[in-house]
Amino acid sequence: MIWSTLAARGRGTAALQRPRGGAEPLRSSAAATRRLHLGCGIESLGHGAKVLPGWTNIDIEGDGVRTFAWDLTSPFPVPDRSIDCIYSEHFIEHISLTDGAALLAECRRVLVPGGVVRLSTPDLRVLVEKYRVGETGEWRDMGWEPHTPCDLMNEGLRNWGHLYVYDEPKLIAVLTEAGFARAARCRWGVSAHPALQGLETRPDHGDLIVEGRA
Repeated sequence: MIWSTLAARGRGTAALQRPRGGAEPLRSSAAATRRLHLGCGIESLGHGAKVLPGWTNIDIEGDGVRTFAWDLTSPFPVPDRSIDCIYSEHFIEHISLTDGAALLAECRRVLVPGGVVRLSTPDLRVLVEKYRVGETGEWRDMGWEPHTPCDLMNEGLRNWGHLYVYDEPKLIAVLTEAGFARAARCRWGVSAHPALQGLETRPDHGDLIVEGRA
Protein backbone atom coordinates (compact mmCIF):
# COMPACT_ATOMS: atom_id res chain seq x y z
CA MET A 1 0.00 0.00 0.00
CA ILE A 2 1.25 3.49 -0.81
CA TRP A 3 -0.13 6.60 0.86
CA SER A 4 -0.36 8.57 -2.34
CA THR A 5 -1.55 11.92 -3.70
CA LEU A 6 -3.16 13.02 -0.46
CA ALA A 7 -4.39 16.49 0.37
CA ALA A 8 -4.50 17.94 3.86
CA ARG A 9 -8.19 18.37 4.56
CA GLY A 10 -10.97 18.91 7.06
CA ARG A 11 -10.82 19.93 10.67
CA GLY A 12 -7.91 20.75 12.94
CA THR A 13 -7.74 20.81 16.72
CA ALA A 14 -5.90 23.08 19.12
CA ALA A 15 -2.90 20.79 18.78
CA LEU A 16 -3.25 20.02 15.06
CA GLN A 17 -3.07 23.19 13.03
CA ARG A 18 -4.53 23.57 9.57
CA PRO A 19 -1.96 23.42 6.76
CA ARG A 20 -0.49 26.80 5.93
CA GLY A 21 -1.49 28.07 2.52
CA GLY A 22 -4.43 25.69 2.13
CA ALA A 23 -4.64 22.09 0.95
CA GLU A 24 -1.75 20.95 -1.18
CA PRO A 25 -1.44 17.55 -2.88
CA LEU A 26 1.53 15.58 -1.64
CA ARG A 27 3.86 13.20 -3.42
CA SER A 28 3.64 9.46 -2.94
CA SER A 29 5.77 7.70 -0.37
CA ALA A 30 9.08 6.48 -1.75
CA ALA A 31 8.46 3.08 -0.16
CA ALA A 32 5.36 0.95 0.07
CA THR A 33 4.36 0.23 3.65
CA ARG A 34 1.67 -1.66 5.50
CA ARG A 35 2.36 0.14 8.78
CA LEU A 36 0.65 3.41 9.74
CA HIS A 37 2.03 5.84 12.34
CA LEU A 38 -0.83 8.18 13.24
CA GLY A 39 -0.26 11.64 14.75
CA CYS A 40 3.49 11.62 14.11
CA GLY A 41 3.91 15.33 14.90
CA ILE A 42 4.31 18.45 12.78
CA GLU A 43 7.70 19.77 11.70
CA SER A 44 6.55 23.41 11.60
CA LEU A 45 5.58 23.44 15.30
CA GLY A 46 9.25 23.47 16.26
CA HIS A 47 9.55 20.14 18.09
CA GLY A 48 9.75 18.18 14.85
CA ALA A 49 7.92 15.12 13.67
CA LYS A 50 8.69 11.74 15.23
CA VAL A 51 9.33 9.76 12.08
CA LEU A 52 9.42 5.96 12.30
CA PRO A 53 11.56 4.38 9.55
CA GLY A 54 9.61 1.87 7.49
CA TRP A 55 6.27 3.36 8.50
CA THR A 56 3.86 5.76 6.80
CA ASN A 57 4.01 8.75 9.17
CA ILE A 58 0.80 10.82 9.12
CA ASP A 59 -0.45 14.05 10.68
CA ILE A 60 -2.55 17.06 9.66
CA GLU A 61 0.54 18.47 7.89
CA GLY A 62 3.30 16.68 6.02
CA ASP A 63 6.16 17.26 3.60
CA GLY A 64 5.17 14.44 1.24
CA VAL A 65 8.50 12.67 1.72
CA ARG A 66 8.99 11.85 5.40
CA THR A 67 5.48 12.69 6.62
CA PHE A 68 2.07 12.75 4.96
CA ALA A 69 -0.95 14.97 5.49
CA TRP A 70 -4.39 13.70 6.40
CA ASP A 71 -7.15 14.72 8.78
CA LEU A 72 -7.27 11.68 11.06
CA THR A 73 -10.84 12.47 12.06
CA SER A 74 -11.80 11.61 8.46
CA PRO A 75 -11.99 8.09 6.96
CA PHE A 76 -8.61 6.81 5.81
CA PRO A 77 -8.00 6.61 2.02
CA VAL A 78 -6.99 2.98 2.56
CA PRO A 79 -8.77 -0.26 1.50
CA ASP A 80 -10.28 -2.64 4.01
CA ARG A 81 -7.89 -5.23 5.47
CA SER A 82 -4.78 -3.72 3.89
CA ILE A 83 -2.67 -2.71 6.95
CA ASP A 84 -0.63 -4.98 9.23
CA CYS A 85 -0.15 -2.66 12.23
CA ILE A 86 -0.90 0.85 13.44
CA TYR A 87 0.91 2.91 16.07
CA SER A 88 -0.13 6.17 17.70
CA GLU A 89 1.63 7.94 20.57
CA HIS A 90 0.01 10.82 22.47
CA PHE A 91 -2.51 11.64 19.77
CA ILE A 92 -5.91 10.19 20.69
CA GLU A 93 -6.23 12.49 23.73
CA HIS A 94 -6.17 15.48 21.34
CA ILE A 95 -9.48 14.55 19.70
CA SER A 96 -12.93 14.16 21.19
CA LEU A 97 -14.26 10.87 22.54
CA THR A 98 -16.58 10.63 19.52
CA ASP A 99 -13.75 11.24 17.06
CA GLY A 100 -11.52 8.83 18.97
CA ALA A 101 -14.12 6.08 18.68
CA ALA A 102 -14.46 6.78 14.94
CA LEU A 103 -10.66 6.70 14.54
CA LEU A 104 -10.44 3.30 16.22
CA ALA A 105 -13.28 1.98 14.05
CA GLU A 106 -11.27 3.08 10.99
CA CYS A 107 -8.20 1.33 12.40
CA ARG A 108 -10.24 -1.84 12.78
CA ARG A 109 -11.54 -1.53 9.22
CA VAL A 110 -8.14 -1.23 7.56
CA LEU A 111 -6.26 -3.82 9.65
CA VAL A 112 -5.85 -7.34 8.31
CA PRO A 113 -7.29 -10.16 10.45
CA GLY A 114 -4.88 -10.48 13.36
CA GLY A 115 -3.48 -6.98 12.74
CA VAL A 116 -2.70 -4.84 15.77
CA VAL A 117 -3.15 -1.22 16.81
CA ARG A 118 -0.90 0.10 19.62
CA LEU A 119 -1.91 3.28 21.43
CA SER A 120 0.10 5.29 23.94
CA THR A 121 -1.69 8.09 25.79
CA PRO A 122 -1.66 9.80 29.21
CA ASP A 123 -3.31 7.73 31.95
CA LEU A 124 -6.06 9.48 33.88
CA ARG A 125 -5.41 7.22 36.88
CA VAL A 126 -1.79 8.39 37.07
CA LEU A 127 -2.90 12.04 37.05
CA VAL A 128 -5.45 11.35 39.77
CA GLU A 129 -2.91 9.48 41.91
CA LYS A 130 -0.30 12.26 41.59
CA TYR A 131 -2.99 14.76 42.56
CA ARG A 132 -4.07 12.60 45.51
CA VAL A 133 -0.56 12.37 47.00
CA GLY A 134 0.36 15.95 46.09
CA GLU A 135 3.25 15.04 43.79
CA THR A 136 3.79 17.62 41.05
CA GLY A 137 7.30 16.78 39.84
CA GLU A 138 6.70 13.54 37.92
CA TRP A 139 7.05 15.22 34.52
CA ARG A 140 9.82 17.68 35.45
CA ASP A 141 12.18 16.11 32.90
CA MET A 142 9.68 17.00 30.17
CA GLY A 143 9.45 20.64 31.22
CA TRP A 144 6.15 20.39 33.05
CA GLU A 145 5.98 20.96 36.81
CA PRO A 146 2.69 22.48 37.95
CA HIS A 147 2.73 24.79 40.97
CA THR A 148 0.07 22.89 42.91
CA PRO A 149 -1.74 19.53 42.72
CA CYS A 150 -4.85 21.42 41.62
CA ASP A 151 -2.87 22.95 38.74
CA LEU A 152 -1.55 19.49 37.85
CA MET A 153 -5.03 18.05 37.47
CA ASN A 154 -6.41 20.95 35.48
CA GLU A 155 -3.38 21.34 33.23
CA GLY A 156 -3.10 17.61 32.63
CA LEU A 157 -6.69 17.48 31.42
CA ARG A 158 -6.77 20.75 29.44
CA ASN A 159 -3.32 21.82 28.27
CA TRP A 160 -1.69 20.97 24.91
CA GLY A 161 -5.09 20.67 23.26
CA HIS A 162 -6.19 17.67 25.33
CA LEU A 163 -9.87 16.93 24.75
CA TYR A 164 -10.37 13.51 26.38
CA VAL A 165 -7.96 11.71 28.72
CA TYR A 166 -8.59 7.97 29.11
CA ASP A 167 -8.15 5.44 31.85
CA GLU A 168 -7.51 1.76 31.07
CA PRO A 169 -11.10 0.45 31.31
CA LYS A 170 -12.43 3.24 29.10
CA LEU A 171 -9.82 2.85 26.36
CA ILE A 172 -10.26 -0.92 26.30
CA ALA A 173 -14.05 -0.46 26.15
CA VAL A 174 -13.75 1.93 23.18
CA LEU A 175 -11.46 -0.53 21.38
CA THR A 176 -13.91 -3.36 22.04
CA GLU A 177 -16.82 -1.27 20.79
CA ALA A 178 -14.80 -0.53 17.64
CA GLY A 179 -14.67 -4.27 16.93
CA PHE A 180 -11.30 -5.35 18.32
CA ALA A 181 -11.51 -8.93 19.56
CA ARG A 182 -8.76 -8.51 22.15
CA ALA A 183 -7.42 -5.41 23.86
CA ALA A 184 -4.94 -5.37 26.72
CA ARG A 185 -2.49 -3.07 28.46
CA CYS A 186 1.22 -3.37 27.59
CA ARG A 187 4.40 -2.21 29.25
CA TRP A 188 6.40 0.71 27.84
CA GLY A 189 8.43 -0.44 24.84
CA VAL A 190 7.28 -4.06 25.16
CA SER A 191 5.11 -5.94 22.68
CA ALA A 192 4.56 -9.53 21.60
CA HIS A 193 4.69 -8.20 18.03
CA PRO A 194 8.23 -7.39 16.79
CA ALA A 195 7.09 -4.45 14.64
CA LEU A 196 5.57 -2.76 17.71
CA GLN A 197 8.48 -3.18 20.11
CA GLY A 198 10.48 -0.19 21.34
CA LEU A 199 8.43 2.46 19.56
CA GLU A 200 7.72 4.85 22.44
CA THR A 201 9.69 8.09 22.12
CA ARG A 202 8.55 9.77 25.35
CA PRO A 203 10.05 8.89 28.75
CA ASP A 204 8.07 6.32 30.72
CA HIS A 205 5.80 8.22 33.13
CA GLY A 206 3.12 5.61 33.58
CA ASP A 207 1.53 6.20 30.19
CA LEU A 208 -1.49 4.11 29.26
CA ILE A 209 -0.28 1.77 26.50
CA VAL A 210 -2.85 -0.62 25.01
CA GLU A 211 -2.82 -2.96 22.05
CA GLY A 212 -5.94 -4.15 20.24
CA ARG A 213 -5.97 -7.15 17.89
CA ALA A 214 -8.31 -7.16 14.90
